[in-house]
Amino acid sequence: MTESRYRPVPLCGLPSVLACFHKRPAALKRLWFSPDLAGALDEVCEWMVNERLPFLRTDERDLTHTVGHRFHGGVAAITERPPPGVPKPSDYSEWQAAGTPLLILDGIGDPLQIGTIARIATATGITHLLLSGADTLDAAFGERAWSTANGALDLLTLHDAGEALPVLLRTLRDRFCIAGFTRPGGRRAEDIKPLRAPGRPPVIVLGGTPGGIAPDIASKCEHLLHIPGVNGSTFLTAADTAAYGLPWLLRKDRTPGAGFLARKKEKKSHANLP
Repeated sequence: MTESRYRPVPLCGLPSVLACFHKRPAALKRLWFSPDLAGALDEVCEWMVNERLPFLRTDERDLTHTVGHRFHGGVAAITERPPPGVPKPSDYSEWQAAGTPLLILDGIGDPLQIGTIARIATATGITHLLLSGADTLDAAFGERAWSTANGALDLLTLHDAGEALPVLLRTLRDRFCIAGFTRPGGRRAEDIKPLRAPGRPPVIVLGGTPGGIAPDIASKCEHLLHIPGVNGSTFLTAADTAAYGLPWLLRKDRTPGAGFLARKKEKKSHANLP
């Protein structure tokens, strides 16, 4: 992989810049910030001095002019990102053995949605995000996606799902439990239990069309789900679906014996001790 293939990705906002610094500092190439954030960025600036990388403390007006908009949160950076690689068959075997859940985004060309989904994914324990389709890949490497993610995209490992998602899903069906959100059709999401298939971690597929995932992808899913709306209609984006569906499908079972009745029984037994 050569340096020329790296993609410049601007970042805005302190959470995004700090996440990049802590997780992938080598991606940072240039930094601008307002004086009131100087203390929060001391460690970053010290590292950039050692790496001989440029940074500039400037006022809000100049920062807005540099960035091109006023929604920068007082700090902006230029980063360089390698293109995501296509996972090898051995990667899927490793993820299966480790019980690693996967999230696949297909045909989602809105960078704001991708940034929002990234935040939800990290909050629900996702660590690997697969991007399917040229529009999804392009949107995922724009400033709005990374700034909206508030650092979540740096907490995820991004992968290129390849050119034929239906073929990939067909090869994974025996090793992973695949669920997709579609409309119309599918079961109500709240009517099913969290995805539990011994030895087969969950793979969840989100699509960018009003109908959810495409039919050729839906046919490769073990579970098809939808989120019902008022009067039977829904106008939910992929990010809305992620906010509702991921916590439900990936939630962990409570620790046995950790409920109220168990604690009450334990307390009573201690009270009866001599």
